[in-house]
Amino acid sequence: MIDLTTPIIPYVGTGIFKLDASYDEIKAQLEAENISYKEEIWEATDVDPPWTVIGISKVGEKDDAISITFAKNRLFRICLYEDFDGKLPNGIHTGMAIEEALEIDKKLSYNDDNDELYESLDGYWLDYHRGTRKILTILIFIPAFERDDFFDYKW
Repeated sequence: MIDLTTPIIPYVGTGIFKLDASYDEIKAQLEAENISYKEEIWEATDVDPPWTVIGISKVGEKDDAISITFAKNRLFRICLYEDFDGKLPNGIHTGMAIEEALEIDKKLSYNDDNDELYESLDGYWLDYHRGTRKILTILIFIPAFERDDFFDYKW
């Protein structure tokens, strides 16, 4: 069983997964802990090399609680969904109202290119539901993910 209550640490990972870990390390960890998961390859034309995404659900649930994304065998992004109960160091968590998160983190800025996403200078992004205004997803990533040269994959 996977612990869905661990802290979320931008640029580092969670108590479960560490950013920049290798695909083989993570697969060995999942198998050693007998954690079930699903895996898919994203081979879109704008994503080269293809990305491997592993989704892990809460026991008895079909929706992912966590998805982890690899490029060139390195874990570069972790998405934590509503079934993940961990919190960022500042206390922000999924299910919280986006307005409350904006009060906590004054560095959050609205992404005009993606109209349901707020980005923090502290290394995380928040995706929220326009109707309920609740945070649906917390995304953390390696520092290179925010750079213009990310898709050169030299990180």
